[in-house]
Amino acid sequence: MMPIDIRWSAEPEGYKRLETLISKEIKSGTFPGVEIIYAKGSKVLLHKTWGKLESMNSSPMLLDTIFDVASLTKPVVTTTLLMMLREKGMLNLNDSVQLHLPVFTGRKKERITLKHLLTHISGLPAWANLYESVEYSEEARTRLLNIPLETSPEKKMIYSCLGFLVLGEVISKITGKRLSNLFHDKIAKPLKLNNSMFSPGKKLSDLSKIAPTENCTFRKKLLRGIVHDENSFAFEEEGGNAGLFSTAKDLLRFTQLLINEGELDGVRLLSKQSVAEMLKNHNPAGLTPRGLGWDIKKPMSTADGASWEYSCGPDFPDNSCGHTGFTGTSLWFDPASKQIIIALSNRVHLSREKNLEAMKRFRKNLHGLLNMNNSLARKTNLNPTIVPTHEY
Repeated sequence: MMPIDIRWSAEPEGYKRLETLISKEIKSGTFPGVEIIYAKGSKVLLHKTWGKLESMNSSPMLLDTIFDVASLTKPVVTTTLLMMLREKGMLNLNDSVQLHLPVFTGRKKERITLKHLLTHISGLPAWANLYESVEYSEEARTRLLNIPLETSPEKKMIYSCLGFLVLGEVISKITGKRLSNLFHDKIAKPLKLNNSMFSPGKKLSDLSKIAPTENCTFRKKLLRGIVHDENSFAFEEEGGNAGLFSTAKDLLRFTQLLINEGELDGVRLLSKQSVAEMLKNHNPAGLTPRGLGWDIKKPMSTADGASWEYSCGPDFPDNSCGHTGFTGTSLWFDPASKQIIIALSNRVHLSREKNLEAMKRFRKNLHGLLNMNNSLARKTNLNPTIVPTHEY
C-alpha cells in the first residue's frame, strides 16, 4: 500500500486550505507537528506530516513517527480484547464487575456491569489521582477499586478514565496475562501492527522516532517512550485507559479492520456481530450516546445535563465513530462512506492546558474540511487526482 498526496479535483483550493490550516496551528503553538492520514477504505488519499518532532530541535516530523496515543488505548486495546474474550465465552458484557473483581466494593457498585464501564455510565468519576505517594502498583489498584461512585449507574454519562482502568484489571484477572502481552499476541501480531506497543522506551534501542510528550514535573524529565498518563504509569505503564504507542499507518490498519467488519488481509480478529455491536449506541434514551469503547456521532437531545461536542465537529457524517487522546491524537471513521481520518500530534509537548481548546477547534476544522472535499467529489462524480509521493 502506498501513502499518496492529494490535490482535490473537485475543489482545487481544498488542499491549499488544509496547508493553511495546519501551518496556522503550528505557528500559534497548538502542536509542534502533526501526521495525518485521510483514507476511503483501502485507498489512502493523503498521508503527510507537517512541522517538527519537538520544539527545541529542528528534526522534522516524519512519516511513521511513534506517538503516545493516550486514550485511543481504550477502544483499540481494551475494548477489542474484551470483545475477543466475550467471543470465547470468558465473559459477558452484562456481567457485574464484582463477578470478576470481588474487591470492587462500595455503595451501589454491585450494580455496575462491564457494559456500564464501556459506555461510561457506571457512575464512576471522570478521574482521580491514583499515582501520587504510590510506591507500588498494588497501592494504585487498591485506590482505584475503592473509589466511590459520583452518581448511580445509568443516571449520567461521565467519560471516565477510571472505568477503563477497571476494565484493564478485569482483562488481566480473567486471562492471568499483562495487557501488553495480550495486545501483542492477539491484536498487533496478527494485524501486523509492527510499531504498536506498550512501553517502547523499555523495548526500543533507538527512541528518535518516538514523539516526545511533556517535560513531566511528576517524573522530573522529558517523556519519550514513557506513557504520559500518570495513572497508567502507576499501573506499570499498562492501564486500560492509556499506555499504547502507535503510528498513523498501524492505526489505519486497525480502522480498516473495523470498516471491513472484523477482517483484514484474510485475518479475522472479530466477528461481524462484535464489530456491529461495538459501533452502535448502547446508552439508554436521554443519555449521551456511546458505543462500546467508541464515541458515536448522533443528533443529540439528552436529559443527563451533558453538553457533548463531538471532536470530529458538526460536519462529519452522523453515525461516525471515533476517539481522541489527551496527548494530541485523534481517530474518526464513517462506516457508511468508509472515510477514515487519523491525526496524530504531540500537543502536550508544548503545553498541557494552554493549547487544549485550540486543539479541539483544529480537529473540528480538519474533519469538516476533509469531509467537504469528499462530498464535493461525490456530488460532481469526480475522483481526487492522486499523486504518489512515498513508498511504504
